Amino acid sequence: MRNYVRVLLLAVAVSTAAVGCGSKAAEAQKEADQKAAEATKAQKEADAKAEVEKKEAEAKVVKANAEAKAKLQKDVDAADRKVTYLKEKVAKATGAAKKNADAAAAEVETRRASVKAAMAKLDGAMGTSWDTAKTQVEAETAALGKAVDALEATLKK
Repeated sequence: MRNYVRVLLLAVAVSTAAVGCGSKAAEAQKEADQKAAEATKAQKEADAKAEVEKKEAEAKVVKANAEAKAKLQKDVDAADRKVTYLKEKVAKATGAAKKNADAAAAEVETRRASVKAAMAKLDGAMGTSWDTAKTQVEAETAALGKAVDALEATLKK
């Protein structure tokens, strides 16, 4: 009977230890799950914040690009107004002056077409392609300005 009691006590001790270990394991698993949930939540918040910041930065770039395009368009419009005025003078010119003025006016039209094509490249461009297109528009606008000045000088002769 002593052996029976010893076996019984040993069985109780083993089962108590197993329950205690199971309880600790369950508690550790619960804690690990909770930490994982907190980490997931923190990651989602960080992702949301990064997305908001990205959208704000894109909005700033779009606004700056729109302002730059408006300024470039204003320069082109000013050149167009001057060209319209000068074309009226070209129509009134006669002889050799008309021939030279017609050639200068043709150059102006070529430059205007180049500016329009360059301006079209600005639409939908972002990043380095925007910068490249903007630089091209500025160069084409400067060339248009020189062509307009040349036409004006030809008409003054």
